[in-house]
Amino acid sequence: MDIHLIENDLDDKTIGWLEELFFNPIGEDVEFTKRTEPDIGVDTIMSLKSFKTHDSSKNLGSFFLVYNSEDEDYDNQKSLIEKIGKTNFKCLGLFDLSKPTALYIPFISSYLVNRTVVTTQKTLLKKLNTVMQSVLGQLQRVKGLHQKMVPVRNEKIRGVVINSRFCAGTSSGGEFFEFFKSNHKLWIFSINATSYITVGTFLSFIDDFRVNTDLKMDTVKDTLKGHIKDFEGLGELSVFAMAIDLVDFNAEILNIGAHELLNQSKILVTRNEKSYPDKSIDYKTSNISLEKGERIVLLSPGFFKNTRDKLGDDAYFQFLKKNWVESSEMIQEVTYQTKKKYNDLDFLPYDQTVLTIEVDKNVISKV
Repeated sequence: MDIHLIENDLDDKTIGWLEELFFNPIGEDVEFTKRTEPDIGVDTIMSLKSFKTHDSSKNLGSFFLVYNSEDEDYDNQKSLIEKIGKTNFKCLGLFDLSKPTALYIPFISSYLVNRTVVTTQKTLLKKLNTVMQSVLGQLQRVKGLHQKMVPVRNEKIRGVVINSRFCAGTSSGGEFFEFFKSNHKLWIFSINATSYITVGTFLSFIDDFRVNTDLKMDTVKDTLKGHIKDFEGLGELSVFAMAIDLVDFNAEILNIGAHELLNQSKILVTRNEKSYPDKSIDYKTSNISLEKGERIVLLSPGFFKNTRDKLGDDAYFQFLKKNWVESSEMIQEVTYQTKKKYNDLDFLPYDQTVLTIEVDKNVISKV
């Protein structure tokens, strides 16, 4: 197991203390690598000074924080150290260098065992994913049930009306979407993955987001950044996240992959070539402002795979512009045109989702 040391201000005595702690006979091989910058994919040990330097870095993943309660300025730093330990979800633990290493050995032993279990689970999950691909026939029946249960959703949340249509496909992996209100924002998530394991794992993230009363886009981005290694080897994932402020109807959008968002006149958020867990993703968000009475349409990656960018004889965007009718009617027409290409099949080749988001023209908004 590799653990990085941010050595900018870790002296030899501190490093010796850490080596004594981690190299006790607790059944796990640990290798320290000295670095000047953190790597999001590897657990890191750093001092408070290094934390202040790298706290806002997109490369900072899970970390241990070391400090010395016998230092002269400890009283001035105590509240900050306690805050980091209590509120920063990336913080794995706090080490007081003035204490004997024996005090922390049970904790480190548990940490190393858990890390070993996670590594083993990832290996098993990869094998399980291979097995699941081989039982696609069974999963298609499940998708058929899902299609019959929730093919269409319609919901109004604080002046925003959402209509959606999901169509099941026969390819491995799949698509799922969810929307919910958190505080004064409406959150919309849509994912497309080549692995069933990936879909299931990301849905657990959405469950956590749903109960977060102070959910921010930074929380979503930090969750993705912090779990890159967990998704390696499990295929590709397209992620669309949108947070609509229900006070002024401004929206912040994160789009990794092949989702596309448009209105009747233009494409607002276009597809890109990225896919999670690519480490080169910059997690840049975009912003749009929704007007009263305005409708926007979200098209999933599966839609583009099924249609190859055409509906009927027209390019998909031109078709939508010409058929910009009432939301549910438009969704049904898009679905019909997509399925018309595959009349001899029970399912589409790929899962696809078409979703409309419309602001009520009479909604009360912030002036």
